[in-house]
Amino acid sequence: MSLVISVAGMKVLDIRNNFSPELASKEAALALLKGRVVVYPTDTLYGLGVNVFDTEAVRKIFALKKRSQKKPLPVMVSSISMAKALAVIDKPREKILKNFWPGPFTFILKKKPVVSFLVTAGRNSIALRIPDHYFCQSVMADFEGPITATSANISGEETSNDPREIMERFNRENIRPDLMIDGGVLPESDPSTIIDLTTDNPRILRINPTNKVNLLNILEAMQVK
Repeated sequence: MSLVISVAGMKVLDIRNNFSPELASKEAALALLKGRVVVYPTDTLYGLGVNVFDTEAVRKIFALKKRSQKKPLPVMVSSISMAKALAVIDKPREKILKNFWPGPFTFILKKKPVVSFLVTAGRNSIALRIPDHYFCQSVMADFEGPITATSANISGEETSNDPREIMERFNRENIRPDLMIDGGVLPESDPSTIIDLTTDNPRILRINPTNKVNLLNILEAMQVK
């Protein structure tokens, strides 16, 4: 039995049953280096990843998702150190990030010039997060660079935690991801909570329903000053 399958030109590595997660991580990192689009499991939903610094790959993400270039792409980083290379993070903000990362929290921060305005949709801010998921941690360690973390769906359509549904949906399109890391059906989850740290008065822009019970603790941990 083959360890690798191909669905309508998209390579699929099943890390649940017959393909080593370690090897899949290295293959995903290599694909990212080559400018390819990778579907990967996270602690919330499946993500669509490309090298943040590869303009053509970023353009492919927008085309593949049919996403307006007026909507910025969230970005996955492996550490606060990597986040600092992309965004302006002072000590108070670093303290906040340490309180929430890794986990289902996306933070909006002022971007540094190294980040393309294509990624941020012309804005001077960037959305960053560190997922609490073993495969994300592994591929970030292998790739050693920031990766887009937008959900693996067509913009405006429902997200799915089932890789088979994601494959079937993209198979109906002319532009498809190049590689899928099949981690099985993910546990039911909502998108990450989004917190804006671009001013001294942090704002919750979207809250994961799971986090609502901890809202007071979240607000307490968000104090910049």
